[in-house]
Amino acid sequence: MYEILKKRYGQNFLIDKNILKKIYQLIPKENLNILEIGPGVGSLTEYIIKTKPKIFELVEIDQNFIPTLKDKFSSYKNIKLTNIDILKYKINESIDLIISNLPYNISSQILVKICLSNNQPSDLILMFQKEFALRLIDKKLNSLNSLVQCFYDTKKVFDVSKNCFRPSPKVNSSVLRFRKIEKPLLLNSEIEKFISFKQKVFSFKRKSLNKILKNYDLSSLDLDLTQRVESLSILDLLRIFRKINL
Repeated sequence: MYEILKKRYGQNFLIDKNILKKIYQLIPKENLNILEIGPGVGSLTEYIIKTKPKIFELVEIDQNFIPTLKDKFSSYKNIKLTNIDILKYKINESIDLIISNLPYNISSQILVKICLSNNQPSDLILMFQKEFALRLIDKKLNSLNSLVQCFYDTKKVFDVSKNCFRPSPKVNSSVLRFRKIEKPLLLNSEIEKFISFKQKVFSFKRKSLNKILKNYDLSSLDLDLTQRVESLSILDLLRIFRKINL
């Protein structure tokens, strides 16, 4: 079954109890409103329930897991189980924490969806393919972390060996912690335009800014435009974005 599901949904299922316990211990306190994406057979869910969440939403795309999840957790009145693609699911604005071993093939889409939420959760505990995680915590800007940095401080908590999963992936993974910054750097009304802007500038990341943005007068910003976009701080990137979109 695991092999079939991996092909369908890009999932690798975490089975190492020590790692499951380490992830659950990152949950800061009891009585939170929690969303778990892709609980599968509920291995991590069994640990999370120990934190006594006030509301505990499980979103699982594969209907084959629904009977198992119902059998395990139907007695918990605080659990809401939904059989749907997370990309089509409206995230409850009351959610405090999202936790997940994310499917590798849609990790970026899910992360963007969270950032686009009207009320981003204050805390995320997410597992990614290690190479993908490194892009998120890279000190140099890229198309992905430039959006995330507008809403969250991100740090790596620990790495996870590929041997902790079934089926075993070809690469190792990393657990990252995202904490919402006190004041988001982007307004909701700016997000769509910023996404288009960053896609443009990062598609020419080997070129200097003055070549990418040669049609704009940015002299008033007092920035070194001979550098590449990856060398900017997120604040300077936003200054350029807002200057162009005045």
